[in-house]
This record gives sequence, structure tokens and C-alpha cells, in this order.
Amino acid sequence: MNIFGILIPKQMLTYLYADDTLDIAVNELMDSGYTAVPVIDREGVYLGVVSEGDFLRKVMECGRDKLGEHNVEEVISKDKEAFIINTVSKEEIMEKILERNFLSIVDDRKCFVGIITRKSIIKYLSNA
Repeated sequence: MNIFGILIPKQMLTYLYADDTLDIAVNELMDSGYTAVPVIDREGVYLGVVSEGDFLRKVMECGRDKLGEHNVEEVISKDKEAFIINTVSKEEIMEKILERNFLSIVDDRKCFVGIITRKSIIKYLSNA
């Protein structure tokens, strides 16, 4: 499977920086229409995923008016299976995508490249 044939590149995606404040990040997520987005540092290194639920838990903990005092890095999901290296096998992709809607793709330096979605894989397989 050519991962680059189904990759949605970073430039076309919504993603957040770990040092973004939560009030800004919540607005970005809401504007994007997604329920979860990748998180990277300022050098482009992939750190994890943040979801609506992660934000909601933080709002419940500290209140909506305090979100500007907290950063995205405080709510990142550390799901070790939510990303793959761009050279991974088709079998590993298929195994991991069954558990989530998208996988973040990183290069050998763990820099975020883009995502592949369950939908893009199904489309690819149906045309094969």
C-alpha cells in the first residue's frame, strides 16, 4: 500500500501546537468540524491527539473562563498507537486503523507529515 496515495498532507489539516492556549485550541477544533486533531510542537514533532472529550474534561476541572491559563500539552492523549511511521507495512496500518478514525503519519524523525483516515483506506481498497 502506497501510503502517500491516501495521505492527507499536514498543510490541508487542522492541527494544534502543544503550547497553544486551550481557549484558542477549543475555537480551532470547533471551527474545523473535527472531533479530534493531531498535536505537534513548534519543530513539527508529533506529540499526540487531542479530542473534544479531552477539552471537556479540562473545562469540567477548571472552568471555561480559565482555559486561557492552560495549554494543549496538558490535555494531549498519549495513545501510543495513534500514529505510524510513513514506511510501515500494510498489515500494521490495517490493524491500527480499526481502532480509530485516523492515524497520524510521521517521518523517521517523528515529525508530523499528515494523516490517513479509515475512509481514505476504504476508498483505496475499493479501487484496487
